[in-house]
Amino acid sequence: MEAFVLFATFFALIIIGAPIAVALGGSVVVASSLFSPIPLAVLGQKVYANLSHFTLMAVPFFFFAAAFMESGGLVKRLVGLANALVGHMRGGLGMTSVLACIFFASISGSSPATVAAIGNMMYPALVKEGYSPKYSIGALATAGSIGILIPPSIPLVLYGFVTETSIPDLFIAGIVPGIVYGAAMMLAARVLARKEKYALRARVSRAERFHSVRDSVPALTLPLFILVGIYGFPEFDVGTLHFAGGAIFTPTEAAVMASALALVIGFFLYRELRLRDIPRAFVHASARVGMIFWIAANAVMFGFFITKLGVPKAITEAIVAMELSRVEFLLIINLFLIVVGFFLEGVPTILIFIPILFPAAQAVGIDPVHFGIITVVNIELGLVTPPVGLNLFVGSAVSGMPVVSVFRATIPWMVATIFTLLLVTYVPELSLFLPRLMNL
Repeated sequence: MEAFVLFATFFALIIIGAPIAVALGGSVVVASSLFSPIPLAVLGQKVYANLSHFTLMAVPFFFFAAAFMESGGLVKRLVGLANALVGHMRGGLGMTSVLACIFFASISGSSPATVAAIGNMMYPALVKEGYSPKYSIGALATAGSIGILIPPSIPLVLYGFVTETSIPDLFIAGIVPGIVYGAAMMLAARVLARKEKYALRARVSRAERFHSVRDSVPALTLPLFILVGIYGFPEFDVGTLHFAGGAIFTPTEAAVMASALALVIGFFLYRELRLRDIPRAFVHASARVGMIFWIAANAVMFGFFITKLGVPKAITEAIVAMELSRVEFLLIINLFLIVVGFFLEGVPTILIFIPILFPAAQAVGIDPVHFGIITVVNIELGLVTPPVGLNLFVGSAVSGMPVVSVFRATIPWMVATIFTLLLVTYVPELSLFLPRLMNL
């Protein structure tokens, strides 16, 4: 009965328009007050103990890195590089948008930030070049979701925090699926451009291409710096010097270093970041960070209460009793997460449902890293599905189009997302190959 009241209150609050954090905390307060009151001191200690976690500190610093990139001219250089590489192909400017999203995703870890940063630059350029608004915003809103799959990824940080799965393993597991997703999106850009018969652009000169590559080198050092720092170097000897190998810093320390490096590059190398821009970047990023931690604080209470009621254990036992195969279980999980994605954003999806579903996945024999990548690709689909698809709202702000029109524009591009989801779900090695190779 307690569980029924908890979830009924939660969904009732969602339906009447309460913020996710309020729905999470409010449902716990109502259910606890009616049936089994939890001392406030216990709740406070539980929330503090879970939020006072070194891993979670990566979240604000990846947001700060994205904000400094946007203000410091790094995004402009990455777009220039993408255009130099693929801009001359059929649908070249659409492919440039996808490739620029991939470059930016390898630093920011946030999908909405990717859509906003790349969209503000590429949407006017696409429309000016003769691409339809529908094609332009469909490409940007959908390709921006790559921001949470290619490392670093804020949802993967939260998944690792909730499930106690290695974040370095999760990060490196997202590389191959992210590349596959990006390739599928670039193919979609080319096919849709051919269907609309968009004109080919002239190939940039060799000198211009060299200039774009040279100009983008400082920006490209950021993802390389993050990956090398997290995964380190193999063991080697140089004369009498012996290096034992291993990581140089943790993912959280990598986020701090990425913020600092983005600040240095924008301020000293590109010289587009001004002192007055720094407080503005902090304020802009802090609003997003505050939202995530406010949701996380209430989600911790919610998770503590459902664990106390034995909900995860009951669901695990029920699934085991059904004797589902891995294929059947993963199909059900995907359908469930797709439906959840209609109503919830990625952060609450992970914080609310993964503590419930993760024990069941383990009982069926799903690798925790593989399950994390499946979860994130489902969240990517949810980012472009109404009524709460966050990328749709960002795309609407970028283009000035109604949210419904942005959703319709993304539908042809979703084929690439669904293809990636099926491939990631039923070909585990796509996600597990690199982590296994790194852990040899």
